[in-house]
Amino acid sequence: MDVHVKKMRKQNEETTTRRELPEPTVAPAVYDRKYYLTACGDYKKWAATGGREVASSYKGVLEFAGFRPGENVLDVGTGRGEIVRVAIENGAAEAVGIDYSDASIELARQTLSSAGIDDVELIQADARRLPFKEGRFDLVMALDVVEHMSEAELKDALNEIHRVLAPGGRVFIHTMPSRLIYDVSYRLLRALRPGWPADPRVDYERAMHVTEHSIGTIKRAMRRSGFERIRAWPGDFLYTDFLPGARARRLFCRLAPVPGVRRFVIADLFAEGYRQG
Repeated sequence: MDVHVKKMRKQNEETTTRRELPEPTVAPAVYDRKYYLTACGDYKKWAATGGREVASSYKGVLEFAGFRPGENVLDVGTGRGEIVRVAIENGAAEAVGIDYSDASIELARQTLSSAGIDDVELIQADARRLPFKEGRFDLVMALDVVEHMSEAELKDALNEIHRVLAPGGRVFIHTMPSRLIYDVSYRLLRALRPGWPADPRVDYERAMHVTEHSIGTIKRAMRRSGFERIRAWPGDFLYTDFLPGARARRLFCRLAPVPGVRRFVIADLFAEGYRQG
């Protein structure tokens, strides 16, 4: 069944008076079909089934965000569209996905069509200029998006997210990797093992990750955009593949449960904030 796909290549009626956007730091074409099917989070089940099945983690993170049936949900950087599908299947009044990548919109359409879902908005648009009226959404999901933006781009995107949230609505953010695991933990370990590579990041990270975040940086960015009741905390993803030494990987595993140290070894971060009610 058809999924309505709207390509927002020009300013619509709501955005004609706003300034022209600079070119994005990372071009949309970088996010191609290969990336979404071989590297983008929890891709294996989607790739194995052609989108007929999606990873259970998407329902889990939606629940973790406090989603309630009847809410209007926006998924910024929707990727393959799993959050939109899961939100609809679990009682969202409305779920909309946006992404600026052609490949994303194509795959998200397949995700929804394979579940027999139609009449859903999948919009090709830049997160810095959301084509929606003020106050339309109760929940905005931004999963693994903020690390792909410069500081200025993130400011614009968070300003827009704040604008389209209803009073009392919230944004829920996930980002990976935490800045601390590379800039602090890895550097300290490499001082003891100078033969390790200077940069442990994989090629996709070098191409796409513009600004890695800590708890402090993401909270400050949200505060500047007017969010209130802001929280940020480490997740539970213990990522050790970037460490060349088996001893270092074992050390990370032992340190993960230790209070005060956890943020230096856990790879992902969550954050949430509210628009004033």
